[in-house]
Amino acid sequence: MVMLIQALLSGVAQGAIYALIALGYSVIYRTLNMGHFAQGEFYMLGAFFGVWLFTKLNLPPIIVFIASGLLTSLVMLVMERLAYRPLYTRSVMGLLISTLGMQYVIQTIAKIVWGSDVKRFPPMLDDSTVYIPFQDNRIAISMQSLWVIGVCAILLLALTLFLTKTKTGLAMSAVSMNRKAAALMGVNINTVITSTFIIAAFLAAIAGVLMGPLYSVSFTMGSGIGTKALTAAVMGGFGSLPGAVLGGLLLGVVETLGALYISSAYKDLFSFIVLISILFLRPQGLFGQAKVTKV
Repeated sequence: MVMLIQALLSGVAQGAIYALIALGYSVIYRTLNMGHFAQGEFYMLGAFFGVWLFTKLNLPPIIVFIASGLLTSLVMLVMERLAYRPLYTRSVMGLLISTLGMQYVIQTIAKIVWGSDVKRFPPMLDDSTVYIPFQDNRIAISMQSLWVIGVCAILLLALTLFLTKTKTGLAMSAVSMNRKAAALMGVNINTVITSTFIIAAFLAAIAGVLMGPLYSVSFTMGSGIGTKALTAAVMGGFGSLPGAVLGGLLLGVVETLGALYISSAYKDLFSFIVLISILFLRPQGLFGQAKVTKV
């Protein structure tokens, strides 16, 4: 039982990272009705900016988090202006392919700037272990895992308030419903779309800074976790914020329990089995809306 509880907590922490990146996928889909293949690469950029700011400039952790998010968002802003905005008036497929190409562009830039060597990210936050008495044993909880869960919960709350209480957040909802009608009502479509991409990049960057001290940092680290986060977003229902969170947590827990009780060699397989099972039972995802086609 102690091992199970510890595995569940570890899975929730890992799932919270998936959830943060999946939220970026969902925010973009809500506004543009399309995916964003380069989302994982902004997770990678956030980790690189974090390790540079912390080890080279010796900045305090809170500044590292904020600065990494802002620098990554700035990169997204440049990419959006150069590669995405010229395609807004064309088919969605062209924009989707552009995001796929941007994945390799960002990887190449990171390789040129930081090199191909794996970087070590020293712990920024308290990395001690908390022990909680349980029956005749003790449950060991890593403070790093608690930090990950706490930061992700705060960002989820902030994102929810932003989307429901601010003018820009409401404009994003209006654009997702009907772009032409929103433009006629005075909504600046380009500004809303840019804000959407920046929010997604910021969330991914924070996830990268959180996970950097737990894993090594390299220019290829974004591809795998980007795919996992996309899986989480699809499981929860593409475009649904609660679905992205639940999908990420479910994915993290399934991977951790599968690695504990079966084999870590098949960790990736477990998540895709769960994905296929959910899509068989509920094709629109856990929180997605079923679309009715009129004949």
